Amino acid sequence: MGLSAHMVRDPDAEALVAQVRSLGQPAMWQRGTEGARAYLEERAATGPPGPPVESVEDRSIPADDRSIPVRVYRPASSVALPVVVYFHGGGWVVGSIAASDAFCRRLVDAVPCVLVSVAYRLAPEHPFPAAAEDAVAAVEWAWRQAGSLDADAGRLVVLGDSAGGNLATVAVRRLLESGMDIVARQILAYPGVSPERGAQESPHGSEWPLTDADRQWFFDQYVPDASRRSDPDVAPLLGGVSGMPPTTLLLGGCDPILDEGLAYAEKLWAAGVSVDLHLYAGQIHGFLTFDETILPRSREALGVVANAVRNL
Repeated sequence: MGLSAHMVRDPDAEALVAQVRSLGQPAMWQRGTEGARAYLEERAATGPPGPPVESVEDRSIPADDRSIPVRVYRPASSVALPVVVYFHGGGWVVGSIAASDAFCRRLVDAVPCVLVSVAYRLAPEHPFPAAAEDAVAAVEWAWRQAGSLDADAGRLVVLGDSAGGNLATVAVRRLLESGMDIVARQILAYPGVSPERGAQESPHGSEWPLTDADRQWFFDQYVPDASRRSDPDVAPLLGGVSGMPPTTLLLGGCDPILDEGLAYAEKLWAAGVSVDLHLYAGQIHGFLTFDETILPRSREALGVVANAVRNL
């Protein structure tokens, strides 16, 4: 039995889960691809908007035979700022720039930084390795274009939550393997780093926001060939981590993928990587990106991310 079996949800997280439970809505996998995407976009559109920022610009990154949409957020500043490349969660299947807009605004408001939110390709239309390839291209683009973004290439941060955390650390490793040691810090919130977690390991995989069935469905969409799920670009826990930049990890104790996050932290430590681990024992999967009016403790988590960027 994993560590999460001993965790009890904080009152704010318990109230939110109970509210969703009372609605009796279907799970993500039961909605299907289009239904799940529409549900997420609707939830985001009806949530509190993020604060205003000085500049918001939609751009496109050229990458081989495709282009990758990004949204660039800039605060008012007379000096070059850190640049944060952000990969949203959503099981590699759902999520978007629009659905992440409020969170991105909150982060830029919390710490002066240039933030690049990436619309990587989604499965099942674009299965593995499409999203990972987009992630690598986006981080390299932000580094090369830092000057034109009024940002400091020497303070490049890669940030991702859930599936986005997977993509973030995969991109960092692949860039390192290609000789590009360009990322100053990676910030990973409850990253999915292994497809092998058994359903019996946590009691928190039976209901919203992330069920075991949802997670299985996400992997089936992203990596339909199960024999490829041991690839380190799918399962970073199985890959090399030597030379990784300092890492900030935010994990929720009532998250069914807590144990793999802890295992990844241990792997990084064993390789000599500097790791700041922040365990929110009573929090659920996805807690970082909720507005504080919905999940008050998300404000603390946002502060951890802001401090990690600020203190480069």
